[in-house]
Parts: sequence; structure tokens; C-alpha cells
Amino acid sequence: MLSRNDNELLARTGPGSPMGELMRRYWMPALLSDELPEAAGTPIRVRLLGEDLVAFRDSEGRVGLLDESCSHRCTSLAYARNEEGGLRCIYHGWKYDVEGRILETPAEPPESMIRHHLKHRAYPVREAGDVIWTYMGPRDTKPDFPEWEWIGYPQEQRGVAKVFQECNWAQALEGDIDSSHSDYLHSSDIRGRPRDHAPRLETEDTAYGFRYAAIRKPDANVDRVQYLRVTLFVAPFYALIPPQRRGIASWGEAAYEIVNHHAYVPVDDENHLFFTFSINRLGSNRAGSGRDGVPENGYRAPGNRRNVHRQDRAAMKAGNWSGVQGIRAQDRAVTEAMGPVAPRWKEHLGVGDLAVAHFRRRMLDSARALLDGAAPIGLDASIPYRELHSEEKMVPTDWPWQAALDGTPTATATAS
Repeated sequence: MLSRNDNELLARTGPGSPMGELMRRYWMPALLSDELPEAAGTPIRVRLLGEDLVAFRDSEGRVGLLDESCSHRCTSLAYARNEEGGLRCIYHGWKYDVEGRILETPAEPPESMIRHHLKHRAYPVREAGDVIWTYMGPRDTKPDFPEWEWIGYPQEQRGVAKVFQECNWAQALEGDIDSSHSDYLHSSDIRGRPRDHAPRLETEDTAYGFRYAAIRKPDANVDRVQYLRVTLFVAPFYALIPPQRRGIASWGEAAYEIVNHHAYVPVDDENHLFFTFSINRLGSNRAGSGRDGVPENGYRAPGNRRNVHRQDRAAMKAGNWSGVQGIRAQDRAVTEAMGPVAPRWKEHLGVGDLAVAHFRRRMLDSARALLDGAAPIGLDASIPYRELHSEEKMVPTDWPWQAALDGTPTATATAS
């Protein structure tokens, strides 16, 4: 468990909070490109790390991300006119470009210099992989943009989706680094894994965060092979989960290798955006990307705490484990059911929670270190983001688990 103070430190990401200041040192996904489909279109509200912002694509197609409150009298720029290179506030006509420069203050006398002495808060943006990213930290510490593997794939091989989830970012991310829950929560949906429900767990710190191995005994050939699932935590809020594979065409379906990267981006202390970035390395992206967020409903999913995530008790009586349909919906149900911020001081962690405890320690240590002037984890320019990957496979019992990601050792064996 965590103390109440540590729980607050982990969960709170608003301006001035230690974890919030840490989060602001990274490039983060803010919204999908198709949320701004046209130049000079409708501005949209965006809330990140407790800050209310407005995103827009100007008449030249450039994207801006500005403080929502007009610098003049604080009305919302989500109501602004999008015209000729900037947003014009409908209240008094002040106009801003994508960098926050005040272009016009028409209600001021011609000799007024106010616009030259002010600059509206604006955050740098970058559009890549059908996503609009932003950096909200100090300009002099802006890191290189992380060139993730999936960004480099052709559009027909990748997919991106987001869902607004009603709980703190950390408790949702913890589900992705908790291998043992899949044997229970997802047992009605996942088939073919070994029946060993108490895997041996190991973690290894890295420059980007850490990697985590769940090592299970197979149902046969226990003396020869072991079943590995290796997941990566990449600071500050990414989880790279093992790929889904079909090696040969079957029942009319082409072979595929689906890779999913997840991001849990804080909206505020009690909500976050769950992004799924997926690629099919072998062809067009036939995999669903967890597209259960409805754009017309603020990218919220149909299931929520108010309707008990549409849990079907009749299905449970008939043999379904959770009564919630779909793996992502199941994960969302149990994490949102903890409440807006999980009361971790009530927990009693077990051996199976090794990676969860390790994640908390890494992030808390990094937030405290930043207060003391140390560099955050995961910002080393040498980190090969394009090469980071997770893995799931049978390997010989004499393999170190790291070999499943880093290369093939000389010892060989088969799963047969």
C-alpha cells in the first residue's frame, strides 16, 4: 500500500504539483488529428493536466493549442472566430495566432502598445501519426520528440483511438502492468494461455522506465520451455503490451502481428484520456483499437459506474466471469470502480503486484528527484523509441527472459 501522502503525490497532476511538473517535461498526445478536420474550422476544448485549453487549425492548416481564457477579459476562446491566421475572440475582437502572439486588439486606440507587451499562453505542438502532440513544460528543457515505431508505418497499417475514462491515470495504467489479472478478469475472452495462474515476476529498470516479465509454466514440457509475457513501462504514462499474432492464414483471415501501445494521459486528477496506438506489422490494420469511445459523447464509452458498466448478471450465471463485454471494457470497469482516485492506503499488495509497486516507486522517486533538480527518467536522447517492443512467446527454460527481447542466446529448445 501507499501512504496517503504518497498517494496524493502519485495522483495529483495539476499545475504546481510535483507529478504534474514531471508530466510537463514530456511530449504527450493531446487529441486526434481528425478532431480538427479542416483549416479555419471549429475550435475545440482540450483539458490536460488540469489546464483548460483550446485547440484549433488555422486558415493555413497550422495547429495551435492555447489557454482557453482570453487574455483580455477571460471569456472562452472555444467561442472564437477562426479566421485569417488566428482565433478572434467574439467579445472584443482580440486575435491570437498559433504561437500565442496577439495580432490585433481592435477595441484599443491605435497608439495602444498592449498587444506588444503581452503573449497569450500557447504550447508547442507537433502532428505525427494522426495525433496532435504537445509539450507543456519549460521551453529550455523541451526534449526531442519520441519517434515511436508505430508513427513510421503507413497509414493503412496503423490505427489510433482514444477513450475518456473516469478515474485517475495511474490506477488505469497499473492494469497494463498486472499480468495475473488476465487469468481472472479476462478469462471468458482469452484462450490458449497456460493454466499457471501464479506467474513468477521480475522487473528490470531501464533508461525509459522498466520492463516486466511474467514467467509461467506451460501445460506440457515444463522441463524444457517456459511461457513469457514481457511488458514495458515507458515514462511517464505509456505501456507497451505483448503483440497478438496469427502466423498463417486461417479461416479466411490473413496472418497478422498486432502491436498495441497504450497511453494514459491525465485530463485532471480524476479523469484521463486512454490512447491506443496500434499497428499490424504484416499488413493492413485489421485489429480493433479499442474504439469504444464515442466522439459525440466526448469520447466516453457507453459503460460507466452509473450503469455498472452494463454488467450482465444473467451472462455471469451462464458462465461468463465478469459479465462485462470486451477486454478493454472489463479493464475500465474495475479501474473506474475504484473511485476517481484509488485509496491505495487501504490496499494489501501481494507477490503478484510486483510491477505495480515498482511503477509507483519509479514515478514517485522521479517526481521527488525533479524537485531536487535531477533529470526525469525517460528523457535520455539515446533511448531508441522506434525499437522498443514487448513480447509474448514460449522460450527454453535456460533462456534469461531478457533474451526474448534482446536476442537469441546459444541454447535452443522447442515447445513441442
